[in-house]
Amino acid sequence: SRHRFRPSCTCCWDVASSARMAPRSPLAAPLLGASEGQLSGIGFTAAVLSLVKGCIGAGVMALPWATIQGGAASAPALILLGAWNGYTGWLLLDCDAPGSYSDLVRLALGRGGVVLLEGSLLVVLFGVCVSFQVQAATLLSSLPSLGRLASHDVYALITGAALLPLVLQRSFSGIAAISIAALAVLCLGLTAVGLWGLWAEGAPTLPPQLLEPPTAHGFADFLGVAAFSFGGQVFVLPVRDAMARPRLAATAVGVSTAAILAVYAAVGAGGASLFWRAGVKQLVLLNIEPGSPCASLVYSCSAAVALLSVPLVFVPLVGIASGLLPAPSEPRLSALAPSPQPQPMQPWRREAPLRALLLLLTSAAAAATRDFGLLTGILGCLANLSALLLPPLIHLRLRGRRPASAARPAAVRTALAATDALLLLAGFASCAGPALLIVQQLARRAGEEGPEGLPP
Repeated sequence: SRHRFRPSCTCCWDVASSARMAPRSPLAAPLLGASEGQLSGIGFTAAVLSLVKGCIGAGVMALPWATIQGGAASAPALILLGAWNGYTGWLLLDCDAPGSYSDLVRLALGRGGVVLLEGSLLVVLFGVCVSFQVQAATLLSSLPSLGRLASHDVYALITGAALLPLVLQRSFSGIAAISIAALAVLCLGLTAVGLWGLWAEGAPTLPPQLLEPPTAHGFADFLGVAAFSFGGQVFVLPVRDAMARPRLAATAVGVSTAAILAVYAAVGAGGASLFWRAGVKQLVLLNIEPGSPCASLVYSCSAAVALLSVPLVFVPLVGIASGLLPAPSEPRLSALAPSPQPQPMQPWRREAPLRALLLLLTSAAAAATRDFGLLTGILGCLANLSALLLPPLIHLRLRGRRPASAARPAAVRTALAATDALLLLAGFASCAGPALLIVQQLARRAGEEGPEGLPP
């Protein structure tokens, strides 16, 4: 059996399996999800909230640092990136094809396109798990009482050991509660950072860095982190199929994109304006003075929620990874059977070693890196493949197969095709260019450690 992911307005990830299900892609059903009975006919507000919650996550913690890196280009680039993501979401809806993102990719690009999509998402989801463990290890090692006991890499390995029983559990029925708790603690952490900044730094003022043009590496850092904070295209089609009025899906995409853009602009500009004098940290929570009671509470809670968020990402990560493996079988031992008969291995028994292996790899990767901002930046560049590169390619490939497309004037069809081609080139540049620059920085900083394990 294969995992299926379904959408919901109440939780981020849910998983269900069926022995009678025909083999299909792990992304053949929606990524946001709960049971089908809970989904039929969700309203417009629920759809918007599902799309918003699918994007807002750990990447927001690096936005103030990224805003400083982006300089004067931060505001226009963030607006452009938000509009770009909203438009590519509309492109997927305009293809007017039933099914999930993976089904649409298969229709337009064949099996090779599905492998490309799921391969990129596999790497991104793996990196998200690493980023959660890096965040937890960084916060724990920044606490004075714990920082004296062990280093960042030791805490990264400890987080892996602590996560083992969570990722090996048979049921993920508590995922909805975890996702809500994670979002609540994220909001509380950002609120605490803002209040601390107002008390310690005074009223926010415009950082002079935002009036200066950025360096190439600085702009790459900003673009990667901002892109990592968007990337909700995989949720668009599932949410559309779950809506009572699917015709409002495009409006829901537009409203959710505007809401996400407003949140990111407030967090990025607000954090940069508060802490630019003292230096904005890659993980903005670290701008709270480590020895204060406020820092101890916020660091501890945020580290705990970061760890509890890992199982949320492990659900689709394991689903995609197991889909790449051949389906094993094991002999059925029966005294009545003349010879062993092959039967499918139970899903949990098959996945338990895979889950343990993936956790070992994420823990090793978290111990090897401390650059939270650069890590989210490189993940953002990889996420652009599914968010910005594939949608215009799919739309271009299916332009002659849609009844709605044939009814449009020739000039409109030509303009859309030209826009698709331009966005395809721009999407490739947004994936490759910043990624190369960020990789150069990671290579240059290898072995370099700041006083907190993070470059200023």
